[in-house]
Amino acid sequence: MTFEQLRSFLAVVKNNHFTLASQQLFISQSSISKHIKALEKEIGIELFKREHRTITLTPAGQEFLEFAKQSVDSYDKMQRGLEKYKSQESEIITIGVIDTMIEYGLAALIGDFHKEYPNIQIELIERSNNSILEYLSLSKFNLAFVNNIGTNSKLLDSCALFHDNLVMVTSENHRFLENKTIALSKTSKEKYISLSGDSTLHNIFLSVWGNLNFFPEVSYIDSQTKTLLALVSEDMGITLLPDTIAMSYKNNINSHIKIINLFDNFYATTYLVNIKNKKLSKNETIFKDFALKWFDKQTS
Repeated sequence: MTFEQLRSFLAVVKNNHFTLASQQLFISQSSISKHIKALEKEIGIELFKREHRTITLTPAGQEFLEFAKQSVDSYDKMQRGLEKYKSQESEIITIGVIDTMIEYGLAALIGDFHKEYPNIQIELIERSNNSILEYLSLSKFNLAFVNNIGTNSKLLDSCALFHDNLVMVTSENHRFLENKTIALSKTSKEKYISLSGDSTLHNIFLSVWGNLNFFPEVSYIDSQTKTLLALVSEDMGITLLPDTIAMSYKNNINSHIKIINLFDNFYATTYLVNIKNKKLSKNETIFKDFALKWFDKQTS
């Protein structure tokens, strides 16, 4: 039994809905379901009644609710009590990063920062976009680079760093081989591949096909961008990616993909984020200010 599982249980009770609970905790709905199933398996009894689209607590769930509340409250109280022992001048700050940040100059940013602040060490944790948002909510780090904030915009202090035009990526043998540019409306019969938790593709589809109530077939993978592009290169489907990422992969890893520009004007945005109303340490604030100025210079 973990505190993450208990938090998921309490979020479902509070919202009476798995999707709303997942949005509250910055994790996927499937993760919420896994947490609840794991709890029920460990306890050996159902905590929720699931009827059609409604969920209610079982009598056992009602009793378990008190235990969950007390356990999480005690844990949070302990965390707050220990905060006074954490140095606000800690020389190490931890930052979450998506796997594509290196293509946008992350190494140069860290290098320039270290030259100006040699006593502040940076630990980078590379995870998927959804995992980073979950880690933020659990305070495993307080600053992160993400490319999708989804429905969490009200809970995050987000600073847009830059935009990157989206392009279509296919295998070199795809039927779009001769196309230099293409309209998305012409790709409705194609199979798309996307990273799990990335709502960008869904939002684009809404704008292109929403009025027709039709969407192409989409397969989602819980992995990194390199795996996604490897599948595309094997003609398992097509995808949309920021131009910088697609070109870097084609030039440095696998030349057997084709990049096609879009008639449609879509772009991806990368953000530096932290949880609202949660005070950053002095050194975290120093890094945030430095990063914002650094990226502003790169894009100006």
